[in-house]
Order: sequence, then structure tokens, then C-alpha cells
Amino acid sequence: MKSDSPRARARALRVHVLALAATAAVLAPSAAEAQVISRFSLRGELGAGLMISSLQRSALALDSAHVQATGRIGFNVVDWLSIQLSVNNGFFLAGQDQATGRTLALQGGLRIEPMIGTVGRLWADVNGGYVSTGTQRRPGLDVGLGFEFQAARWLGIGPYARYHLVFHDSAVNAPSEAAYVAFGLSFTLRVPRDEPILDRDRDGVLDPDDQCVDVPQGATPDPARRGCPRPDRDGDGVFDDEDQCVDVPQGATPDPARRGCPRPDADGDGVFDDEDRCVTTPMGANPDPDPARRGCPDGDDDNDGVLNSRDLCRTEHQTSNPDPNRLGCPERDTDGDRIPDRLDRCPSEPGMPNTENPARHGCPGLVVLTNRVIRITQPVYFATAADAILPTSFPVLEAVRMTLQATPDLRRVSIEGHTDDANDDASNLDLSNRRAASVMRYLVEHGIDAGRLEAHGFGEARPIQPITDSRGHALRRRALDAARQANRRVEFRIVDPAPPANEAPSTPTPPAPPPPSSRRRRRH
Repeated sequence: MKSDSPRARARALRVHVLALAATAAVLAPSAAEAQVISRFSLRGELGAGLMISSLQRSALALDSAHVQATGRIGFNVVDWLSIQLSVNNGFFLAGQDQATGRTLALQGGLRIEPMIGTVGRLWADVNGGYVSTGTQRRPGLDVGLGFEFQAARWLGIGPYARYHLVFHDSAVNAPSEAAYVAFGLSFTLRVPRDEPILDRDRDGVLDPDDQCVDVPQGATPDPARRGCPRPDRDGDGVFDDEDQCVDVPQGATPDPARRGCPRPDADGDGVFDDEDRCVTTPMGANPDPDPARRGCPDGDDDNDGVLNSRDLCRTEHQTSNPDPNRLGCPERDTDGDRIPDRLDRCPSEPGMPNTENPARHGCPGLVVLTNRVIRITQPVYFATAADAILPTSFPVLEAVRMTLQATPDLRRVSIEGHTDDANDDASNLDLSNRRAASVMRYLVEHGIDAGRLEAHGFGEARPIQPITDSRGHALRRRALDAARQANRRVEFRIVDPAPPANEAPSTPTPPAPPPPSSRRRRRH
């Protein structure tokens, strides 16, 4: 590569300036041509590099920095592909005793520049043409790679790298091929395209004015929000400003008293509240057939599993011996001890089941069975201030066991312990709990399923005999001892089946006093 004379350099510089001026004139857009001119772009590069070829670096002393400037005119065939014309002018900075090396290239090429999101364009190009190196004119090409950030709609700017190759001149005997690289900053100027004003939802309101760009305003636009439909949050056809149930569709049966609301059905049984006689209770799978109780479930007042509408004895449990001729009724039981007269050996006297002595089945004994309780006629005795059951009470517990075994329809029984008021509340409550648990343990150990039993203690909280007279004065010693003795007791309450709702609870009968020989040594 040869050095230029000052006159030649000046002439080349004038040519370069004129070329750039002509390019600028061509690219000056008019308003009418904006859409066409937006496909053109003006590009520039400013960079520096160095010579790679060893011949030029050594023989011509072109081993200094190479400074170059490039101008290009591009035309986008499509958004990501353009053709371009280039003018490249460069200088190798010379030392004090050597001439300045210079390059001037006129080239055409292709550029690929896809848009990366909204950040900018990654580009690569290749250009070919003639390169002037002093007095020589030789073919040359270059390839470049860069990224231009989208600084504005009309401006992209970023770094680049470029490789230049000037081919060998066949008229020169010595090797003359030259290769050099450059790095720097590139930019592109474009006339921005006039983007059409869109109407994305096609409702006749242009996007800049549309407050609901993706939702058409429809036939009933919202007067408060341009381009939006009147809101109907629950989609029931009643607009929110008129809808009293904004989030609940009115459905197929709207409430005439509340616009936009469904007719209320609080229990969800399909019978509307204004017709439902049991508003908060679903009628379930067995609705009451009585028209006066529309929307109510069929009841079972006596809790015997036979619904009221079919039960011929609605207030009387059918027990484990139902009458085959009267649905929901027990067999005739004159004395009310849950043992039908046909099996009861004492049909006029309340008694207890007796499977061990059939001749006494249903006759009075240590237990009387009713719909609510298993009432024992003798107390359960315990060691004083303890929960150990005294052997004296084993017969009455055996009678309870026999009763439970003979009546499997009694699915759950509560064993309830009570004390007198002689000690403090906490001690009495603990003692009553332990005594009830002790009785339950005895029955389980003697063959009763634990799942049929539960044990509770109530301490002194539920006395059956008062410990003061009608004026609130304490009873005399003998009367007070009798009252306390009655209050110390164990009861057996039937939990399941529950007693009929209309049956009054029975009052526990005070147990018989202990035999005289044991009154002083036992405290039950």
C-alpha cells in the first residue's frame, strides 16, 4: 500500500465530502414521501484499528493505528434486510519520517438487522467494491458485526467490529494483499414510519381515546368511560349501576323485589324463601308431604327412625319390639318398661329384662328401664372418698349389664357420677369423674361394648335433694345426712336413641338407703 501526495489527498477528501452531501440531499424527506423515505436509512461508522498483513506492517511501515469513517445509504427491502451503498475513508497515522497511508472505498452490500424486542437491532453486513490505496485501484470487501440500541424511533447507536480485505494487485509483482480490522461506534438514522392510529377492539373508538382498548363498547357504552361497555360484573344482563347483587347473577328466577338478584333460597333446597316454611333447614331427600310445611324435612319426633308422615305413633318410640301392625309404634307395653306385654311376666309392673330367669322377665328388680334412663333401685357404693366399687354393689351393676345386653337398640348410654357438697368443688368433680369411669370400666370388663358407653362426672352441681329448708336455713343433721346420701349417686342416661322430643325428662328417684349395718362404714 502506497502513500499519497498532499494534492491527491486533498482531491480525494473533496470527493468524499461531496458524496456525503449528495447522500444527505437524497435522504431529505418530504411529508408526502414519508412512507417511502422511511424505508431509507443513513448509517455511519467511526472507528480505529490496525493492519494485520505483515508485508504492509514491515515493508510499508503501516504498523500504526488506522482511523476510519464510513457513510452508508441503506434501503430496507423488508424490515430486517436492506441493501446499501458505502463510502469508507481511512488513514494510517504515520510517524515523523514516513508518509501517511490512506484508503478510500466505494462499495455496495447487504445488511441483515433483526429487531431484538424493543432493545435494538443486531446487525451483520457484507460489502464489496473498489478500494483506492494511493494510486492503485483494487477490489476489496469487508464484513461487519454490531448491535445498535434503539435510542429513539429515529436513532440506533452501538458498538461494531469490522474486517477489511484489499485483494492483490496483479500488476504488481510483489505480494500486495492487505487485511486490517477496525472497532468503533456505528449509528443509523431513519425517518420514523407514520404508524396508523389503531382501533384494536374495532368499536369505533380509536385506541388513544379508548379506556377499554381490548373490549368493544358494544350496544350499551359506558357514559363514564369512553370506549367501554356498561359494566355487568356478574354477567346477568343487569348493569352494575342498577344491580343490587353485583357479584351474584340473577339466574332464571330473578327476585322481583331486588333487581339483578336471584330469588333467595337460604338453605339451598330448591324452595324459595318466600315459600319455604323452614328457611334455614334443607328439606333433604325426605321432604315433609304436608303442604303447610313446604320446604321442610319430614321429622321424626320420637327418634325411632320412622318419619312422622308414616309413623302411626309419632310421639312414642317403636323400641326394639315394633308393632308389626302399626308402623312406628312399639308393641303394647302397659307398664312402660320397654318390654312388650306379650313377653312381660309382670305386664302391669315396671321391671327389667331378665334373660337369666325368663320367669321374671319384665318384673321388678334392681333396674327399671324407661325411654330416658336405666334407673337403678339400689345405689352404687364406693370406698369412702375413692372410686373403688364395693362388692355390695356388684348385683345392681350386673342388673345394668343384663339390661344393656338384652336391649341392643340402646346404642349409647351416659354413665354420670354425682357427689354431695361435703368437700370443695374441684375435689368433688374429680371424684365424680373417677367414679363414673370406674363403673364404665366394670361394665366393659363384663362384656359391654365400650362404644356404647360414655362416662361423665358433675361433682356437686346437680343435687336431687336440697340441703337447706324453704327459708334457706341448713337442715338438721339427720335430714342433711339423708339429703347428701341421696345426692351421692350414679345415673345411667340413654343418649341414643334420643328420647321423644315431647317426653318430659324423668326425675331421678333417690336410691334406697343402705342397710343399717353398713351406714356408718360406707360413703357412696
